[in-house]
Amino acid sequence: MSRLRLLPFLLIIAALSACSKKVQTTGCPTGQMCTMIFTTIGVEFVDSAGVAVKVKDVNVVNQRTNTAIIASGINTPEDFAGQYVIVTDGNKKELSTQGDDVKITATSVATGQTISAMYKISGGCNCHVAKVAGPEKIVFTQHNK
Repeated sequence: MSRLRLLPFLLIIAALSACSKKVQTTGCPTGQMCTMIFTTIGVEFVDSAGVAVKVKDVNVVNQRTNTAIIASGINTPEDFAGQYVIVTDGNKKELSTQGDDVKITATSVATGQTISAMYKISGGCNCHVAKVAGPEKIVFTQHNK
């Protein structure tokens, strides 16, 4: 008789443990409310006087995955001095939710100086990419020839 009384409790415990296994979350949470804004993160290249510097050979590399990031969904004009888009919401899946260290390297067209800077950029399960840390501007210290 006591075994029959224990049976409902054992069934309840088994059912609850089975439910908890099914509820495990994988991937990004559903039901997240995000705006329709398409976010971009850019960088400004300047010289020591704060004047915009035209750059070439810009490389953006996610240090966690050691892969290049190419800004998705937007083009930066070749002659747009000083401004460069490094990531967009189109690159969100290439970045972790907590943020990845991203190394930006570029060469000044005028002086040939190559410079690098580190940023921390998040994406992943967030609604949009975001700059977590990094300089507002990347400064070239050499002056034009």
